[in-house]
Amino acid sequence: MHGVRLIPRNLAGWFVESRAGQIQDPVQRLRYLQTSMGSLSGQPVLHASKSRRMKRFAALGLALLLGGILIPKYKASSSVKAPAPPRPIAPTALRIGADVLTPDAIPADTTPNVWVVDQSRDFETFSNGLRIDDRYVKPNQKRIFYPVYQRGAIDAGQPEWRSEPAGIVYHTTESDQARFTADENARLKRIGKAVIGVVQQNHSYHFLIDRFGQVFRIVPETDVANHAGYSVWADGNSIFVNLNSSFLGVAFETQTQLGDLPSANPAQVHAARILTEMLRAKYRIPQSNCVTHAQVSVNPDNMLVGYHTDWAGNFPFRDLGLRDNYAVPPPSIYAFGFNYDPTFVHATGVRLWQGLALAEDQMQTQAASRGIPVSRYRAILQKQYKEILAALKAAATASDNRHET
Repeated sequence: MHGVRLIPRNLAGWFVESRAGQIQDPVQRLRYLQTSMGSLSGQPVLHASKSRRMKRFAALGLALLLGGILIPKYKASSSVKAPAPPRPIAPTALRIGADVLTPDAIPADTTPNVWVVDQSRDFETFSNGLRIDDRYVKPNQKRIFYPVYQRGAIDAGQPEWRSEPAGIVYHTTESDQARFTADENARLKRIGKAVIGVVQQNHSYHFLIDRFGQVFRIVPETDVANHAGYSVWADGNSIFVNLNSSFLGVAFETQTQLGDLPSANPAQVHAARILTEMLRAKYRIPQSNCVTHAQVSVNPDNMLVGYHTDWAGNFPFRDLGLRDNYAVPPPSIYAFGFNYDPTFVHATGVRLWQGLALAEDQMQTQAASRGIPVSRYRAILQKQYKEILAALKAAATASDNRHET
């Protein structure tokens, strides 16, 4: 980040780094750094909220270096190889209060102008060049209504009810990969056909983009796809908890890889861009609701974010004409008290942990405004999430019973 030094370089800073290097347990090492960064002798006194933010950036930055030795491993959409340590990349637009830390321009949030040009039983074409293959569509449960909760005034018993898709979640299939070369053409097509069969059988996503950039509709947009479970996201006014119902799932036929290069090839990125334009035009989806699976995935059993880590840190937001949402604080943390550990920080790379730090800072500010400790406030938020989850599960059970009768 321009203008921000994450690790102090004076003598006191050197002492803290040296002492931290002698601590064998990585988690204890992080705790030591977090408690030491703000009390270094000779350091200028920062505003309290900014000091917390800088300490967290420093600790999380070090976690990226240490994460390779930590366990357990997190899940991507399917099993993946142990990740290699990520290479730091330049952060995109990040705003903290009134401070803009990088000069990247943010794309205007205007609705694209895209319309249907031709439509047949098997294909649909659009004015921006998008062509959707409908030969593998498999209907699922209809999306009738889903609950939405108001930011700042969450009431598990009185949600707002909507029926139109509110956003897009981007996934990776984690399927077998052949080399993308002409001599592997037959194998590429064979694997692609098998992937279509699997995601069709499981109603996994609404759309699948294969290795050649072909777009297949798998589940109708009017139906629910099994792509995100009880994940969490929020826009300016609303919090979404069941993203299976509220968001559309778009999957790239690829495997998760770390680093600054996207896990998809140029043909797939182009297809995703024009598919995103069509969906945003059709459902008036804001850029803020175009997110990756890693950003929204949670594990209710241990109350940790990042149960899945596909597109954790290298999604090409800009290439899709979207603002980079990695720096947005995940609402699972500040609205429902979810936590994370250094392993997830390592899996994300540089970009996503900026949002994690900001979410923690926001939760601390909320707790302070209420005059209660962060630990107690986190417990209150977690209880709120569990009440919502219980209500969603009860509604799903009731719906299943109605269908059986």
